[in-house]
Amino acid sequence: MKECIALALFLALLLTGCGGPGAAGERAGTGSRGASGHVEALPDEWGLTLTAEDVTPMGLNLHLAQSGGRPTGELETGSYFWLERESGGAWTELEPLAEDPAWTMEAYLIRAEGDTELEVKWAALYGELPAGSYRLGKEVTDFRAAGDFDRRTYYAYFTVA
Repeated sequence: MKECIALALFLALLLTGCGGPGAAGERAGTGSRGASGHVEALPDEWGLTLTAEDVTPMGLNLHLAQSGGRPTGELETGSYFWLERESGGAWTELEPLAEDPAWTMEAYLIRAEGDTELEVKWAALYGELPAGSYRLGKEVTDFRAAGDFDRRTYYAYFTVA
């Protein structure tokens, strides 16, 4: 009986993703837009900053720079992202063209004390973006072991001219 209770508690912890701050679904921003349109990180426990470069209406190059901070494992992100548009000082998530888009399952390691670059193309998912102010959201995981991780949301701010 004790083994069944222990197993049930273990499974409950796995299903909740370890909960707590930064759990999946939580979308608290950790950056603010600078004068150049690039993200300026607020003091961040993981030392991570996202910057959008080479922006076009159909995609951009995303730089994930890690410096300092105190990650407790390896920082990584996947292919999943979402776009939000600023209107009247509020952010609204864009609706994808497809109802249930498929995402690949890659895990991109974010180099410690380095810069990791990802090419992001959204034309198939969102179409060509009109001029405006946007932000790209990414979930980043501080991975220690299976079932032992923290997750946070980061944004890269950009403008389509």
